[in-house]
Amino acid sequence: MINSHKQESLQRGNTFFPVQYSLCNTSDPLYNLPIHWHLEIEIIHVLEGKYNAFINTSEITISTDEICIITGGTFHGDGSKLDHCVYESIVFNLEILKLKDYSPNNFIDEIIQKKITPQNIYTNKDSNVISTCKNLFATMKEKNEGYDLQTIGFIFQLLGIIKNEKKYTEINTKEINKRKFHSEYLKPVFEYINENYTKQISLEEMADKANLSPKYFCRVFREVMHYTPFEYLNSFRINCACEKLRKTNEKIINVAYSCGFNDFSYFIKTFKRYKNMTPFKYRNYNSEEDDK
Repeated sequence: MINSHKQESLQRGNTFFPVQYSLCNTSDPLYNLPIHWHLEIEIIHVLEGKYNAFINTSEITISTDEICIITGGTFHGDGSKLDHCVYESIVFNLEILKLKDYSPNNFIDEIIQKKITPQNIYTNKDSNVISTCKNLFATMKEKNEGYDLQTIGFIFQLLGIIKNEKKYTEINTKEINKRKFHSEYLKPVFEYINENYTKQISLEEMADKANLSPKYFCRVFREVMHYTPFEYLNSFRINCACEKLRKTNEKIINVAYSCGFNDFSYFIKTFKRYKNMTPFKYRNYNSEEDDK
């Protein structure tokens, strides 16, 4: 997972087939999905338990056997309360349907341009969407001969059902402008944090990147993200520390300093707050998993 609000730059599948399948277990101490955004569409299918997700400015709960569709450019990630959940996800570039002239359909263009947004949650009442998504996930998991063509077919089928059954919202100009406002003002802040988290960052610096006064910046940030700029900054730094603890043998105190914490005891306290264990236990757990 990418530890930032910076636009993800992961390669989804490959250039000719930009589709990626993932299986996640929120009970795994190494699980980590900070709030982020990417241009691709993401489909989540909950296999077990309930997943509390942050999408745009709200938290929603996705229950077992339900589907969630997240359009490109949307802030999303774990919600504030994380219960046990196993879910699978598929991330794909909607442009794939146009690269090979699969379809000139205006409906696809309107989703890409954010003039139309598919509804987020689909339950057993949405049987056609659920069954098509299950076929899509099964095809990506099994990867039998011709799975790429089947995958594209199921994506087309899914969009056709959403259009036919009108399971979408036409976004009005006011809402489009509001989302554009959030993007224009907050995304430069996330970029700045991503590039400078190892240094000391002040509220004034973050507000300046958003081109807002510190007071108004805090209000906008909390309204969108549901927590303060410094709460986000600490969470981001802890996620970066987790990656270093997993991938390097650096001393833990050096990890703390290299992630922007200048007080080691505060780092341990903050780490425990976000990960429910100390950095020492986290590293040992990671080593035990590698030995299995």
